[in-house]
Amino acid sequence: MTSFRSLMHRLGLGRPGFDAALAPDSAFVVVGDIHGMSDLLDTLLAKLSKEAPGLPIVFVGDYVDRGHDSAGVLRRLMELNPEANGGACLQGNHEAMMLEFLETPDSAGRLWMANGGSETLRSFGIHEPENHPYETLRNRLQEAAGDALLAWLSDRPLIWQSGNVVVSHAGGDPNLPIQPGRGHGLLWGHPDFFDIPRQDGLWMAHGHFVRDAPVMKAGRIGVDTGAFQTGRLTAAIIEPGYVRFIHT
Repeated sequence: MTSFRSLMHRLGLGRPGFDAALAPDSAFVVVGDIHGMSDLLDTLLAKLSKEAPGLPIVFVGDYVDRGHDSAGVLRRLMELNPEANGGACLQGNHEAMMLEFLETPDSAGRLWMANGGSETLRSFGIHEPENHPYETLRNRLQEAAGDALLAWLSDRPLIWQSGNVVVSHAGGDPNLPIQPGRGHGLLWGHPDFFDIPRQDGLWMAHGHFVRDAPVMKAGRIGVDTGAFQTGRLTAAIIEPGYVRFIHT
């Protein structure tokens, strides 16, 4: 449903458009939603080592679910440790669902399983019938993943910023200041995100919203090209005034 503010903007009665220059402090890379596709991750990282050697890499989240090797993706990213080079692994809504399942399996299990949780369990070697008690599955997941990996997962931030470029999973509410505590819009998106441009001069680089091709428009840089469906995992190399996209 279109919000009143979105309708006003479309009619030309809202706030002015977005015209801020793209001005990160320095060049960096943003990688889109991986969703368990460890082979695509390895391929893209190999390309980045040639196309953007040494640049910080920020991953937008959604490392788990849908694809065949969520466990491998999580372990690879934890080992990669992009924070050591100034980058980050952010949290996506699928990590949030997985963490909620670990915290309250009975109440969160159905939603997570409906959104790819069963594939993530299988990647950890957990092959149980769908009617198996969620608490039992949670306990087996904790054992298979290990404390170190789960602690790393729960510690993922929601935003990363360089200059006037903010990276988050789903972009957030364009009507409000960017704050990590406003997690729902940053994780799941906001209905005004594509209709109302931000007025604070911040560019938002994000994943979550699957598109056939990456997008750079009106202060938004979208890099989710549906890797688990299309085989295209996309990265944006972001420099002052310039963006270049590469993909698998």
